[in-house]
Amino acid sequence: MPTGIQSAVLSACYAFLRPIARLLIKNGISYREFAEISKCAFVEVASDDYGIRGRKTNMSRVAVMTGLSRKEIKKVRESISDKTHRIPSRTRRPELVLTMWHTDPDFQDSQGQPKILAFEGADTSFRSLVARAGGDIPPMAMLNELLRAGSVVKEGSDLRVVSRSYIPEPHDPVRILFAGGALRDLASTIVHNLESEDSEMRFVERRVYSDRLAVSQRSRFKKLARDKSELLLQDLQTWLSERESDTPQVDGEGITRRIGVGVYFFDDSVTGDQPEEVI
Repeated sequence: MPTGIQSAVLSACYAFLRPIARLLIKNGISYREFAEISKCAFVEVASDDYGIRGRKTNMSRVAVMTGLSRKEIKKVRESISDKTHRIPSRTRRPELVLTMWHTDPDFQDSQGQPKILAFEGADTSFRSLVARAGGDIPPMAMLNELLRAGSVVKEGSDLRVVSRSYIPEPHDPVRILFAGGALRDLASTIVHNLESEDSEMRFVERRVYSDRLAVSQRSRFKKLARDKSELLLQDLQTWLSERESDTPQVDGEGITRRIGVGVYFFDDSVTGDQPEEVI
């Protein structure tokens, strides 16, 4: 019989698994496939987070913690080793190009706005912008991706940036991977805060919401939230861009570690999800 805290954790899991189940079913993923992924996650966390002196947890202890057999654990560890189930970190190259277009003085006009660029030619062409952002993505491939994402539009033979954000189209495999990364970031923050006894060590994670806002006001609030969030994220992105080094920062294990802020909007009347019980 689950304890009080275990029941609360299971109830919380059920709440956030409903939209996950909707995503899986809509994209043809069965429960069996999801269960296999879940098994990998359990084994990986038990193996990596509960070892002694930096070593992986032994299989006997992982078996006790996860309820899986040693044979299953061995099979899952072999599956994990090929990194089949890992979510790749969100590529930042398109975002870096867009940020540089908005913040680098060489690519701004006299009003401080992003210049309209030719693809080729001058020092401030789209090609030179991509080259300055670095990486090995060909300029035409970068342009096609930014056009597809709606971040850039063509005006004759010139190019105008219309968004500082790079968000692939819905149902794009890359966007689905990004969504997995966003869910991971949010869940990691929530778990970190639940485990941190020191309030100073907790991360920012706040919500404002109402169940009494008239339907006629919802579209206005949605626009307000979008505009305010965009301004906040632009300010934070500019702050980061001004202080970043030329290379990713890695820890002692050679792993790149990110830092950032995420903002999201929710509306139960659109998604159909049930709100949590208010205590």
